[in-house]
Amino acid sequence: MDKGSLSRAPALSRTVRIHVPSEVAYDLERMQKVTASVLGKLGCGGCHSGHVLEFVHLRDFVINPKTLDVQDQFVGR
Repeated sequence: MDKGSLSRAPALSRTVRIHVPSEVAYDLERMQKVTASVLGKLGCGGCHSGHVLEFVHLRDFVINPKTLDVQDQFVGR
């Protein structure tokens, strides 16, 4: 392992992935509550404490069985 890869290792191990459905992702107030809650679970409700938060927007698709068309299903939007 070279010196450059060692310097990146701590950030990778401190990455937190949060899966967020559309009805939350498009609501700023709810996203702020989610962020505060996640940060609280990490030990500091007011800061990232060196963690990298990665929000993953969950999307649902619906397939029409007759035409096989793929459409987004937006819940709560």
